[in-house]
Amino acid sequence: MKFLLSILGVFVLIFALVAFPLAIEIMGGELSIDFSVMLDLTKAYLGGIFTGESFHYKEGVDRNPNFFATIPDYLLTSFLYLAVAIILAIVISLLISAWFSRSRKEWMKDIIGFFGMVPDFIMVLFLQLGAVFFYQTTGLRLARIATRGVDEHAILLPLITLTIVPTIYLIRSLSERTYDVLTDDYILTAKAKGLRKIYIFVQHVIRNVLPYLKADLHKVIAILMSNLFIVEYLFNISGLAGFLFNTGEYQFNLTTNILITLVVLYIVLYWFIRLFIACLERIFAHD
Repeated sequence: MKFLLSILGVFVLIFALVAFPLAIEIMGGELSIDFSVMLDLTKAYLGGIFTGESFHYKEGVDRNPNFFATIPDYLLTSFLYLAVAIILAIVISLLISAWFSRSRKEWMKDIIGFFGMVPDFIMVLFLQLGAVFFYQTTGLRLARIATRGVDEHAILLPLITLTIVPTIYLIRSLSERTYDVLTDDYILTAKAKGLRKIYIFVQHVIRNVLPYLKADLHKVIAILMSNLFIVEYLFNISGLAGFLFNTGEYQFNLTTNILITLVVLYIVLYWFIRLFIACLERIFAHD
């Protein structure tokens, strides 16, 4: 029952958010909200599910394509970017947090904290300017600053942008957990026996830090998906968020369908990463 209520609440929130801009009226310098418009749009969408009308959208002047025919490619693109970014964030954060938990170099922690405060669009701008400057100076192209077509995808810079913020969040979170694990009695006993640090880290630390990673998974995915809109728009990536921005006009049915698809993407990505963490637990399990 709680799960069903949560799903119902998500759908109600989506309908309310999408219909809200269309329900705003400004007359005589006063702003008002017509809630009847929100209800009418929602009713029309629900009624159009059975006729298929809710799954058509306008593209150009004469075309009226079907949502299900076009969305798989956009969904796959967004999933691949997010999946690679979160795997990189997990691997990098696990490695750095081990060092970070024992480091007394406060300036390194300040640098990491500073990057965590830089807005995404500023980060994108500096990465693009840096790539252009490097190309103009050396003649070598490090990365594409935007996707220009089917065969010219921007990959490196979008992945860097998507990876940095969740990595910093996980480093802050996991470094504290790693420090707690390293001070446990069984770790101190292993050190007293003369076991190598790499062996202790692989056999004991990672395995006991992974449960904390699973607990933070929802927050990490939320951070990633919030960054997705900025990254796909500024790098001209043909993902779900890019599809939403490039339709030309605001359409209730299309926006609703994309937001619902983003919820599906969230769920798929969550269980994909849970499977990845389960594989890590299997790999680092005791013999």
